[in-house]
Amino acid sequence: METELLRTFQAVVRARSFTGAAAELGYVQSTVTAHVQSLERQLGTRLLDRLPSGAVPTAAGLRLMPAAGDLLALEERLRREVPEATGPLSGAVTLVAPESLCAHQLPVLIAAMREHAPGVRLALRPAGTARALQGVRDGEVDAALVVDAGLSAPDLRVRHVRDLPLAVLAAPSSPLTRGRRSWADVAQECALLLEEGCSYSDAAATLLAAAGQPPVKRSRFGSVETVKRCAATGLGVTVLPVVTAERDLADGTLAVVAGPELPDHAVVLVTHPGRTSTPAVDLLVDLAMDLLGGPAGARPRQVA
Repeated sequence: METELLRTFQAVVRARSFTGAAAELGYVQSTVTAHVQSLERQLGTRLLDRLPSGAVPTAAGLRLMPAAGDLLALEERLRREVPEATGPLSGAVTLVAPESLCAHQLPVLIAAMREHAPGVRLALRPAGTARALQGVRDGEVDAALVVDAGLSAPDLRVRHVRDLPLAVLAAPSSPLTRGRRSWADVAQECALLLEEGCSYSDAAATLLAAAGQPPVKRSRFGSVETVKRCAATGLGVTVLPVVTAERDLADGTLAVVAGPELPDHAVVLVTHPGRTSTPAVDLLVDLAMDLLGGPAGARPRQVA
């Protein structure tokens, strides 16, 4: 069995479409289709259901995912370790992280990887908590940075990187920024949140729903920058890590809403304890702990 077929299958599951997988891998769509069909013939079972909503793995496809990840990881390790035990690091490392970290914290990690291991291909993908953890379990990714409050994943190795202070933010002109407020006050405004799966946005949605009279007004976005711009123009309030809004707080385009209590969140680094690590993955983990493990921004001063 060619491992390239497994790699294509993983891409289709990830993208939920043959077209998306072709774009990710640089193939024409007919090649992706041929790869999947060849894999299904070799295994003697259907692996994907082609539905109007996208390509969805069958029960057999779900069983194949973790095995495919293990085989591809083994292939990568053999390519690196068998030809030469020493020498420059090479190969590929895949890291997933929430969009807020990708944009604001990871450029320094990417630069360090290029400096220390220019021969390593680092692939960075944005993902929420659930998708990131499943990617590690399935062997699709080598490591995941996750923002969460008290993450419980006993089957995975979870390293605490740093605490991540959060803040409720609004335009400086908002009445919410004057005096201390409660979640009931915040619930009167439109909540500008990130997509479902973002732990701190989901936590804020739960707190708002508990404090407000249904229906609580909320909008979901896929970008931290979009959320900040909407909040700065007075379209609503948002909850974000302080580190993503330091510049906005400093230049006065956003202000802190004092009073509402937020659950403690942290950045954690997740890997699979059952997979044999590689020197490139070990380097990524070490650099992430060293470079990202410092202060994540102090809690902003709040109005008394």
